[in-house]
Amino acid sequence: MVSGDSIREMLRAEPFEVHLSGGEAHEVSHPELAWIAGSQLYIFFPKTERVARCSLLHVTSLEYTQRTSTKKKGGKS
Repeated sequence: MVSGDSIREMLRAEPFEVHLSGGEAHEVSHPELAWIAGSQLYIFFPKTERVARCSLLHVTSLEYTQRTSTKKKGGKS
């Protein structure tokens, strides 16, 4: 089990993935899109307006992901 403190520390750093015991993985692309309440981690996905609720008991690992640029060539994004 990964502690809430470990996740809070990751939220201050780079984007990361949360891996769960069932095999799922969820990317946290921005610190404001995830929060911890009690023993649950909630991750919001703005494109789909979906929220994933993950029990901290089922979080098996946290991995940093690389940032991807959303800027298009030509200067506009």
